[in-house]
Amino acid sequence: MRAASVLSLVGIVLNRLNIAFIAFNLGLPDRYFPSGMEVFTSITIITMGILTFRWIVNRMPVLYEHPEYRGVH
Repeated sequence: MRAASVLSLVGIVLNRLNIAFIAFNLGLPDRYFPSGMEVFTSITIITMGILTFRWIVNRMPVLYEHPEYRGVH
């Protein structure tokens, strides 16, 4: 699961770097830099994903066996 998470994160970062450095030609005099709103939106989406994952793991029997169904599986 950690490997899949790390690979997903690396894929997102590489995609972002591709957009920032390759798709936007660095030789042009006007360089692109993300606005504060774009950075805020990206951080918000990542934070919501992490908080949702933590909520699911802490509230549902993902990492442990539910006490009422112990031994049934």
